[in-house]
Amino acid sequence: MTAKIAVAGVGCVCACGNSVRECFENSLTGKARFALPSHRVKSTYAANYPVFLVDDALVQSRPQDQELSVHYFLTAAKEALSQAAIPLEALRRLRVGVIVGTSVDASFHCFETYKNWKENNLSDKDAQTVANYLSRSTAQTISRYFGFTGPFQTVVTACASGTDAIGIGKNWIEHGICDAVLCGGTDEINLIPYDGFIRLLIASKERCRPFSKNRNGINIGEGAGALLLVSPEVQHHEHVSAVGYVLGYGNSCDAYHPTAPDPEGKGLQRAISFALKEAGVTAKDIAFVNAHGTASQANDAAESVAFNKVLPQVPVWGSKGVTGHTLGAAGAVEAVLTLQALRQQQLPPTIGFEESDENIGFSPSSSTKLSHAKIALSDSLAFGGCNAALVLGIEGEHV
Repeated sequence: MTAKIAVAGVGCVCACGNSVRECFENSLTGKARFALPSHRVKSTYAANYPVFLVDDALVQSRPQDQELSVHYFLTAAKEALSQAAIPLEALRRLRVGVIVGTSVDASFHCFETYKNWKENNLSDKDAQTVANYLSRSTAQTISRYFGFTGPFQTVVTACASGTDAIGIGKNWIEHGICDAVLCGGTDEINLIPYDGFIRLLIASKERCRPFSKNRNGINIGEGAGALLLVSPEVQHHEHVSAVGYVLGYGNSCDAYHPTAPDPEGKGLQRAISFALKEAGVTAKDIAFVNAHGTASQANDAAESVAFNKVLPQVPVWGSKGVTGHTLGAAGAVEAVLTLQALRQQQLPPTIGFEESDENIGFSPSSSTKLSHAKIALSDSLAFGGCNAALVLGIEGEHV
C-alpha cells in the first residue's frame, strides 16, 4: 500500500445543497433543485430539458469579475479549508498545489463574441474577450485567490476531470512535488453542454433513472467538489484530524469512440484494477461503489459489465439522481459524497431507480445502514474514452 494521503477537509455545492452536510442529507431523501433552466440558458430548441441547478442565491452572490465555475469552486474550497482548520498563513508557507478539473469552464463560451465573428462584426472589446479567455486558467485563478505559491494545473478530461484532479493531487504529494494540494472539480450550466447533450440524443426530459430498465437519458447539472489533501508530515505537524484518505487512483483511455463508452467497459476495468492495486485492497474490501451512473442506456450498460467483472457483488450507488451530471465536477462531487457516506455509515438510495434491468445484472442501492464500512470506490467515464477511479477510505483496519 502506498503512503496514506489524508483528506484534511472537503466542500461541496450542487443542486442538492450548499454544503457537504446539506448535500448528503438531501441525497438520502432525493431533495434537489430540478428545473427548467430558461432563466440561465437561452436555447433555440423548441423542447425544454430540465437540469439540476445550484441555488439562485449562490449564483447571484458571484462577483461580477468572477466566472461562475470559479465561484462554485471557491465556495466549496472555503468549506474544505474551514474544515481542515489549518490557518491560511500556515498553508501559504507550504508548497500548496491547486488542481481543478473542469469541462465547461475551459471551453470557449464567449457567445456574443462568437456571434460577432460569424457576422464579421468583431470589435476591440471582442478581441479583449478572446485575450482574457486565452490567458485564464481555472486552477491559476484559484491559486492566486488564496495566495498559494505551489504548482497549479487545470485538468480537462471531460467528465472524468474531477476524479483525475484528485488522483493527480495524490501523486503530486507522493512524489514530493507538494506538501498539500487543493483539488477537485467545478462546472456550470451553459449553452454548450445543454445543447450538446440534446444533440447527442441522450438528454432526458424527465428526472434521470440510473441503472433502471426504463432509463432514458441524462440530466446535466452544475456544482463543485473540493478536497484539501495533505502529506503525512503536514497531517502530523498541523495536528490534522483527517476526514478520510485517498488510497488509490487509476486511469486509462480505451479510445473506443469520441463520445460512446466501450460496451465491454475494458478501459474502466483497467482503471478500477489500477486503483485497487495501488490501494493494496481487493474487491472484497470495498463497501460500495459510487458509480458514474448517468442513466443513459449505453453508459450504465458498459459500467455494469465492468462492475460485474472487477467488483462482483459490491453494492452500487448512483448519486446523479440528486446531483445531475455535473460534468467536469462530477468525480469530485461524488468523491466528497462517498467519503461522507463512509463517515456517516449510511449508503443513500439510488434516487430515480424504478425497475431492475436483467442486462445490468444488479439493482443499485436502496437506503442502507453500513456496518464498519471503511473503504469505497468512486469511478468516472468520459468522452474520448477516458476512465478514472479512486479508492477512498476512513480510519480502519485496512486504512
